[in-house]
Amino acid sequence: MSASRRAVLAWLAAAVPARALAAEPALDRQLRFAITLTNPGGDVLQDQVLWLYAPLADGPAQKLLRVTCALAHEQVGDPLGHTLLKLALPPVAPWGTKVLALGFEVAMRRAPLPSALDDPRPWLRSERYIEVDDARIREAALALKRATAIETAQAIYESVRTRLQYAGYVADDLGALQALRQGRGDCTEYAFLAVALARANGIPARMVGGYVTEGSAAPRAEEYHNWAELYLDGSWRLLDAQKERWLAPSEQYVAFRLYRDEAVNPVGLAHRFRMDGRLRVRM
Repeated sequence: MSASRRAVLAWLAAAVPARALAAEPALDRQLRFAITLTNPGGDVLQDQVLWLYAPLADGPAQKLLRVTCALAHEQVGDPLGHTLLKLALPPVAPWGTKVLALGFEVAMRRAPLPSALDDPRPWLRSERYIEVDDARIREAALALKRATAIETAQAIYESVRTRLQYAGYVADDLGALQALRQGRGDCTEYAFLAVALARANGIPARMVGGYVTEGSAAPRAEEYHNWAELYLDGSWRLLDAQKERWLAPSEQYVAFRLYRDEAVNPVGLAHRFRMDGRLRVRM
């Protein structure tokens, strides 16, 4: 897509009020996962518990409608608004394997609903991998400052999109400063850098993890994706410089996790799930 076409589409997305777009009918998505449990030893493993993220129950552009799972499960929340599932797993025989089906039905919107942000401070501060207070981040952010928040946000998007070279999947998180210095990274570094530059310009921002899909799907583990959301004009708005998507299409981004460098729930700092026990899990 040409730079001029991207600019026109971004202007159109920014010009249409979120309230007007949010009034459009929701688009349902079915996400299906297979959870493979493997017993790596010679004893029966029982009383094992799996904690995992489900789609956000009430995200800016989504609403969790239904969880489908043959196992009895507990659905809990946390202070950030995550939805977590606690699964009490069945016994698995020595060296055995079991596969469980898990499904989510999510209603998606083409634009985010307006939402209050009573305390923006958690989404403005420096934290691990989002080095807002570093002089190099602040210098880069200052160069992108524009007359309005939306213009500054678009300048950040264009800068990260053109500055970084996509390196494919990188196993270790590197962070915003490393991405700025090296000029490369995976989707996580694109998101970290965009969030850091936005926060340094006084725009609340956060990194979000989940899946990008045009319709119902059975996502693979390697399709897990990170992007940025910036709080603009009363709504959390999409910024995905790695996939070159600015403000839209929100209806394709199913959010599971909001990044924070602190353990606020039983999943801890894991990206997708945490196992209490010795079973090995693939999802």
